[in-house]
Amino acid sequence: MARFKQSGESQATLPAGVPSGLTFNGYFAAVVAGASANYKLRRCHLGVRAGTGVPTSMQVTVGVYRQTTRAAGTGVANAAGQAMDPRSAATAVGGLDTTTAAAAGTTGPVVATNPMERLTFNTQSGYDVPWEMLEEWICDQGTANGIAFVNLNNALPASHILTIDTEWEE
Repeated sequence: MARFKQSGESQATLPAGVPSGLTFNGYFAAVVAGASANYKLRRCHLGVRAGTGVPTSMQVTVGVYRQTTRAAGTGVANAAGQAMDPRSAATAVGGLDTTTAAAAGTTGPVVATNPMERLTFNTQSGYDVPWEMLEEWICDQGTANGIAFVNLNNALPASHILTIDTEWEE
């Protein structure tokens, strides 16, 4: 199985909460499957950066959710995975979606009712989560499916951005 990586960041001043209709709220990223390809999420690194200077010190909780409807239209950007081994075949999954606005233009994302995991860290540090061996997050094939990341508890201050680095195996 080949491994792929992609990174992204949220829009500035990200609110908190799960998506609702076209409104993203705290939803800021998702690794999405392909029409006929699934993947295993292997690693995620989360952080916060401020426009200038050191980020305001606060606790942030990011929920990891199964996604059943992919965001579409304006307000969302996509980046294909980059192979860790340059001899690997191209990725067959959708890559990393990240939000670029407060709302989706056509279709809003739909995530499960409860998060699979809650990742809590301080904005002046980072959170590195390896999911290997018994700790596997498997996303089934289908272009609507994904594993989504949602800011749950505290809205970010002005000019603050959540950053995410993802690694998956397909």
